[in-house]
Amino acid sequence: MDTIKAILFEPVACLAEFRPDEFNRAAQELDGKADGSAATGSQAYWQLVGLLGRRGDALAGADLARLEALELQAVEAADLYPDVPACLAELRHLGVAAYLVSSLSRPAVRRFLERFSLAQSFAGSVARADAGGVAAMPVRHVLAQAGLEAGRTMLLVDTAEMLELAKTLGLKAVLMINDYDEGRVLAERSPAGGIVSLAELPDALRLIEQRSGLRTQSRAPRQPYDLFDPT
Repeated sequence: MDTIKAILFEPVACLAEFRPDEFNRAAQELDGKADGSAATGSQAYWQLVGLLGRRGDALAGADLARLEALELQAVEAADLYPDVPACLAELRHLGVAAYLVSSLSRPAVRRFLERFSLAQSFAGSVARADAGGVAAMPVRHVLAQAGLEAGRTMLLVDTAEMLELAKTLGLKAVLMINDYDEGRVLAERSPAGGIVSLAELPDALRLIEQRSGLRTQSRAPRQPYDLFDPT
């Protein structure tokens, strides 16, 4: 059985509720073609991350300063999910290391940890500048730098792109389901499981490990909704 030893968290939509305003504004200012109409913080954030990834060049000067300022504003307006502290404490009790892995700037990641007093809850953190890129780059960076074994590492995701990245890297992907309809669609991509609250994560962790062991013994296929829909 593959025992999970580490879990990777993206702050936006996985640890806190972010509003779309600052991310929409950043996308509009960096690329006049961006319509800025993303309705949720997660949608606006990943639209911005996609834009940064497509640019392929490092922002500098006024553009970088403006982007970082908007990201800091987004952090200041974010609401931490109430079950985050208890979840992280339970993971420590289970011997599972938590890492903050984000496409946000280092100042924004630092402020997120400071604002919610979470620095001691994570074994480490990675921002886009640390990894030299966004989306896949921070995840690849933490795996290499922390020496994490992919098969024993979980990535909490809320998009199809990050779910596919987890599969590509051999990580256990668990959906953070903030929207039921979107969650049902993503569940068709066969994640390791799905949760609607971080309070469920320790139990989901135990269940994934248990079922991993059962599949190893019986080689029986996992049902696609066995963690998303317990009924």
